[in-house]
Amino acid sequence: MASWKYTLMLVVSLSFLAGAARSADTLTLAASEYPPYMSSQMSNGGVAVAIVREAFRRAGYSAKTIYLPWARAVSEARDGHLDGIVGLWTTPERQRAFLFSQAFLDNHIGFFKRRDDAIRYRALADLKPYTIGIVRGYANSETFDAARLKTDETLSDASNLAKLAAHHIDLALIDRGVANYLLDGSLAALSPKLEWLPPAVVVYPMHLGIAKRQPQAEKRIQDFNRGLDAMRQDGTLDKMLKQARI
Repeated sequence: MASWKYTLMLVVSLSFLAGAARSADTLTLAASEYPPYMSSQMSNGGVAVAIVREAFRRAGYSAKTIYLPWARAVSEARDGHLDGIVGLWTTPERQRAFLFSQAFLDNHIGFFKRRDDAIRYRALADLKPYTIGIVRGYANSETFDAARLKTDETLSDASNLAKLAAHHIDLALIDRGVANYLLDGSLAALSPKLEWLPPAVVVYPMHLGIAKRQPQAEKRIQDFNRGLDAMRQDGTLDKMLKQARI
């Protein structure tokens, strides 16, 4: 009888510890609405979220995502209320607060133009004759701001592309992945009229960030990078990026 009770207690204890281990390996990550990279309205949560989730899965973690306004997402992750944040660009201020993973995709910020227009450029100064559509409230790169080009503000990326197609502006400053997402979806009628104008003004590598104050921050970043390396090696990462057209 004593042996039976001991065995039962051992099984219960092991089950409890296994459940605790599974709970400890479940991460809650912050993200924001920025399709196609992050979006609660997309079936995979957005390509950046899907990549992060898969890299963590390969490292033995389960990851769920909470979508918040961007400033709040950064602060919740920085203060340790969440386990990390998806889609972080590096800045000196953020590097003081976060450990950064390997980059898993690049945001290309540059111009879309009308296909019929023969606009080309090597330096931003070449674009001084043109009016460039920008979105009110967006922080543009220092390189772009320093060029002091003629700009025209609008309220969204979608309206910026619509104004470009309607000849109200000459170029639209936009993230290439965001533009392709819109032109594949709600603005599909404009897709034959518009195209990307290389080169990008600036390229921002996107990372997973985990606050340095998190007790397991370094281990989780290392585990994530290990999962990401496996995705690179078997072609999964490249396939996901191509499908997202970014």
